[in-house]
Amino acid sequence: MRCFILLLACWSALANAEVRVVDDNGHEVILAKPSKRIISLAPNITEVLFHIGAGEQIVGADEYSNYPEAAKQIQRVNNHAAANYELILSLQPDLVIAWQSGNGDKIIDPLRRLGIPVFVVETRKIDRIPNLFRRLGKLSGHIDQAEQRTSEFTQRLEKLRLAHGDKSLVRTFYQIWNEPLITLNGKHMVSDVIRLCGGVNIFADAVPLVPYVNIESVVAADPQMIVAGGSQEEQPNWFKSWQQWGGITAVQNKQVYLIPADLMQRHSVRILEGAEMMCTYMDNARTAASKP
Repeated sequence: MRCFILLLACWSALANAEVRVVDDNGHEVILAKPSKRIISLAPNITEVLFHIGAGEQIVGADEYSNYPEAAKQIQRVNNHAAANYELILSLQPDLVIAWQSGNGDKIIDPLRRLGIPVFVVETRKIDRIPNLFRRLGKLSGHIDQAEQRTSEFTQRLEKLRLAHGDKSLVRTFYQIWNEPLITLNGKHMVSDVIRLCGGVNIFADAVPLVPYVNIESVVAADPQMIVAGGSQEEQPNWFKSWQQWGGITAVQNKQVYLIPADLMQRHSVRILEGAEMMCTYMDNARTAASKP
């Protein structure tokens, strides 16, 4: 009985111990104990928190947090342009988790001035996602489950890397929108996924992170594959819009695809689903290129 009591005492001490974690801006967030009331300001953050077992601790989320299904029931506190600070304060959070490039300083700085601990996420590489699991696991008190999720993600990622790392390069254009024509540069995680599958983003060197481009530059780069964010039901319309540019190899070989944006542009566990689709389509493009 004495040993059991000592074990409970040790567990209680660990569960309530001070937490120190450095965010992606190099800022150390210090909590007196693991967070119990979390505000998530981005859908990718919400997904990760649910994935490591901390979903029930989220008391407020952004308007686009729609996965998993339970996330839809959480109180909405912000969108991409603004946050409801009065509502956030009323929810009495002990931690806010923000996305630097998605929320920006205009939303993050006022929260800090209100005295709320803010942990900022800015994951640019797919192999840094497991580290995010670990840090959010520590902040939320779900260290063991976060470590398990880290192992699962790492194994799936390594399997993809081994399967596609030595294949021929495929020139790839990733399209966010068509009017105007918008893409992503080499610093975005989508480009990391393209590299993982053995491809090269034709606008990797563009500036800024989300550049506007013109059709002439796409034609000049001559991608072997075009991938856009969207559902498969929308594919016929997207494919049709490219048919007038028959000089592009991807159009000639019918290598125009869609991958749901949530699977590619959210830095969470589901990006592996998007990566698996990307790698499959890239293999199709290689096969098409090898035909006479």
